[in-house]
Amino acid sequence: MSIRKKKLILGMPRTFSTYKVIIDRLEQLGYEVIDISYDNDFFKYKNVWDRFINLIRKIFLNDKGYKSKLRFESLGSSILNKLKQIDGKADYCLLIRADIYPRNVIKEISLKSNKTIAYQWDGVDRFPAIKELIDLFDRFYIFDKKDANLIDENYLETTNFYFNHLYDKKVTPKINTFFFVGSFIRSRWDEIRATSNLIVQNLGIPNFILYTNDETIINKNSCEGISFITTPISYEETIKLTLEHHILVDFLTKVHAGLSFRIFEAIGYKKKLITNNPDVKNYDFYHPDNIYILGEENRTINDFVKSPYFDIEKEIISKYNFDNWIKNILEN
Repeated sequence: MSIRKKKLILGMPRTFSTYKVIIDRLEQLGYEVIDISYDNDFFKYKNVWDRFINLIRKIFLNDKGYKSKLRFESLGSSILNKLKQIDGKADYCLLIRADIYPRNVIKEISLKSNKTIAYQWDGVDRFPAIKELIDLFDRFYIFDKKDANLIDENYLETTNFYFNHLYDKKVTPKINTFFFVGSFIRSRWDEIRATSNLIVQNLGIPNFILYTNDETIINKNSCEGISFITTPISYEETIKLTLEHHILVDFLTKVHAGLSFRIFEAIGYKKKLITNNPDVKNYDFYHPDNIYILGEENRTINDFVKSPYFDIEKEIISKYNFDNWIKNILEN
């Protein structure tokens, strides 16, 4: 007699193909996944008015979610059709960055799921449209502690995670190499450039990869150890590069204070980490031999690199593995 697989509706951005890794792992863990994720890499405004309204909302209302709403309009009908095809109800629905989904669609999703859960893996203030949707979920999770002051008692704190099943222990990292990959954001460019130069001065080898499709940015900005790409690297390729490097580097954006995936990958894959996020000191995995906080250290990066890695307790490391994370999100 076969055991019935639990059904899970998953909706999230397809950017950098993280969703593929999540779906694959969920299926390996025994879930039947109904994918209602959205592709936000290709979008054109229907008219000048839509572009203008998006600009006004972004500048004056700090609403970066309006463009996402426009983008979703072209996907709405296909998602609703997928929901109609579900036999009975799914056991769970997990929406990551739920602000992209219109309220009426989330209501339809909740009717097809026994438990509807949201995880806002970006700052609430960055996408304020989510505030009007929280009441639609059985559970609403945030990763940025400061958002606790913005949300009522319905919020729950969690963190990002890493994928232990992608950890290839046979890969030998290149000694004294420093890896960072992310999108080009103007507000953090000066610090990224300064950190790359600091690593070079300490005889390290930075490999910083920044994604942008703006040729002007690429032509006007250059620095040793920093390269630009115009096509995003997939998440699996990012992990492959992560494992090949000795030390990971993480840059906090000003729009949130939560810990990025890079930090948990460093913990899970036993990598040393350089970050500008001082909040990392407040977590159970923090150890000064493993984590160097930019702007708060008396020692040099070279001294940090030479000190031995401190082994974190296995129980702490496994707590942030996706397998445990998804179990806690769905079952608790």
